[in-house]
Amino acid sequence: MSQKIEKIKYCPQGHSSEDFAYSNLRNFIDSVGNCDVCTKERFIQEFKTWSSGDANIDYNIQEFQINDIDNKLHWIPYVNFQNIKHIADGGHGSVYSAKLENGIKWRWNFIKRDWEYLLTGRKVALKEIKDSRIDIVESLKVMMTANENRNATNFGYYGISKNPSTQNYIIVMDLFECDLHNYLTKKFWDLGWRQKLFILSLIAEYLETSHAKNFFHCDLHSGNILIGEHSYDLHLRLGINLGLYKLENDLILNSNNKINIIYGSIPYIPPEVLRGNGFTREGDIYSFGGIMYEIITAQRPFANQAHDTYLMIDICNGVRPKVPDFMLNWIPEWYLDLMYQCWSDDPSERPTAVELADLLFVRLNNFFFGIIDNNVMRQLKIAEENQKNTSKFQKQELFELVSDSSKLHPQSYYIGRYFRTLRGLHDLLEEIKSGKSSDPNLLLLKSK
Repeated sequence: MSQKIEKIKYCPQGHSSEDFAYSNLRNFIDSVGNCDVCTKERFIQEFKTWSSGDANIDYNIQEFQINDIDNKLHWIPYVNFQNIKHIADGGHGSVYSAKLENGIKWRWNFIKRDWEYLLTGRKVALKEIKDSRIDIVESLKVMMTANENRNATNFGYYGISKNPSTQNYIIVMDLFECDLHNYLTKKFWDLGWRQKLFILSLIAEYLETSHAKNFFHCDLHSGNILIGEHSYDLHLRLGINLGLYKLENDLILNSNNKINIIYGSIPYIPPEVLRGNGFTREGDIYSFGGIMYEIITAQRPFANQAHDTYLMIDICNGVRPKVPDFMLNWIPEWYLDLMYQCWSDDPSERPTAVELADLLFVRLNNFFFGIIDNNVMRQLKIAEENQKNTSKFQKQELFELVSDSSKLHPQSYYIGRYFRTLRGLHDLLEEIKSGKSSDPNLLLLKSK
């Protein structure tokens, strides 16, 4: 028989349920040994038993542990990781999977006089940061914001560790099966418009929540959108990787400084940033347009050309990715209009995250319940039927388009990297155009 859990007024340490454990939350005490104040005090007692090697990092982790009951970040010793396996390399470092052998501390139990643990034996992702330009303290703040937005993304960050061999810091987070690009490559023919709208709706909801807190992603692309195991139909576990996530106030403080070098993947970066201006929330909407494109084509933007200064100039002159003609019957006209609105050269003409989230939710809801009451919904229904009736020849054509690596330009590049803006190239632009100077933004083949 399971033990009956009851709330109690005092714990053995004398803490009262009338005390405030956190600034906006009264103390919770129960008969099986939980007391929020005891847990908080135990965390404080153990601060002296660990160190990240950086006092500023230690201070921030400690502040998160004593000021937030649900979204704590932890210092996780490297010895807690077992069966470490390399998954992939990214722009800032490498990602591994690992088993979290002993879990992470959750609550202090005053009856057992010991910690209760979460995630014991669970597989997690380890993102080892190899780029010295990454500010780990700022990353911690972003991780906390992401945890607060977890309802929008189902994505959790658990803390920080350090590789004793390389001395690189490690972000410990949820493990996902694949990114959106690989998911679309495998599942494209199984995805109807209901599933496509659902994926976009989740991403738009994430942007809405982040922008409401004045955080911008700044590096949104299909490689940073992660899909969980056992995802199907509308049961989708979706996560958004950190990217370059920035607080609006930080961006405003730097808004008078024109930018010479930026980080990201050129096809997803808005033209105003390519020109050397600062990133704004409207920049995330431009990147969302690239994701809309990939959802309907299973191709990443500008896959068939070099990602160099010439592409940057084209984007700033209004060039946008082209949808193959044979796919147009599968796509509602309103969807294409919305995608190109996200890609507007004028940031003020792009929809807001709130507008995107509201519009996509309404259309998903109507489509799910079969409410075909206007031209917009009729376009969706026709597009769905057209894709279902696609000929084997057209399916083969698309299959070859998305699966044949030779179709990718050898100097296209979808992992984030540092490169010069047009402002940063100002003195070199004419020489690059005339061929007198090599393009510093063109990756050498051997670097791929």
